[in-house]
Amino acid sequence: MAHPPELSLLLHRALEPRLERLLELCVAPGWQEDPESLHQVRIASRRVRAVLDLVDPELYPGFKKHEGHLRRLTRALGLTRELDVHVATLESLQDRHPDPLRGVTAEHLLELLERKRRKAREMMNRNLARISLKDLDRLREAPSLPDPLVMAELPYAVWNCLEPWIRAVEDPLPPLLHQENASGLHQLRIQVKRLRYTLEILESAFPASLEGWLQRLKALQTALGQHHDHAVLEAFLWAVHAVLATRQRTALAAGVLDLLGIVAEERRAHFKHFSALGQEHRNAVLFFHLKQALDKCPGAAE
Repeated sequence: MAHPPELSLLLHRALEPRLERLLELCVAPGWQEDPESLHQVRIASRRVRAVLDLVDPELYPGFKKHEGHLRRLTRALGLTRELDVHVATLESLQDRHPDPLRGVTAEHLLELLERKRRKAREMMNRNLARISLKDLDRLREAPSLPDPLVMAELPYAVWNCLEPWIRAVEDPLPPLLHQENASGLHQLRIQVKRLRYTLEILESAFPASLEGWLQRLKALQTALGQHHDHAVLEAFLWAVHAVLATRQRTALAAGVLDLLGIVAEERRAHFKHFSALGQEHRNAVLFFHLKQALDKCPGAAE
């Protein structure tokens, strides 16, 4: 999308540190084998992509190629990251709910997950080998912009970038506060994350810090993420239970049911937490406050 030059400059200034962070993480030896490093690379790739979704592509040579590689990078890490989370959750359950049968059951489940994770990592490494980031730093080259810039146009342009992401969160939010729809909540989590990243990118255009709003969005995103992780783990446990029941592995099947009860209870607790945070978010009227803040910028009403 074409932007006024002052917004293009703001976006480029946001792109530079995010791109530098991603490249720094990707040159660290063995990052693919460490769950936390892999997670950080995935986050960094999403943050860079969030800026690229806003910039004017015509200002960046090779834009489509770089965007495609980044998209494939994020996607390549997805399954391995999901399995890392499941392993960590089950290990945490072992620690917090000690019991001999649960311990044996958790060990069985962890063995299954470890086999899945090993295969996922092998596939991930094959996919990563096809992704080239060698020229990605060319995106750091400053685009050619007219001088001097007229910053009075900036508030209006920022609002045009931000408004669709606010709507993408606030429109589907109300019914999800009272209805535990797993797929709807997962989609909302994605939109909350995108709104948060976009607000971080555009924050420098506002007359005051947006830290409070960003923390609200982060808390909402975290609650939705925890709900999603438990919902996916729960589905995995039901599938394992079905196989064990078919094979008449009675004790293990009973152990899985026991763990299912704990996971389901925690999932419901995360939904309840999200519902409370979501209602607070609605009451805070983010849309109104951000628009009001931009209207106070110099030249915004001229």
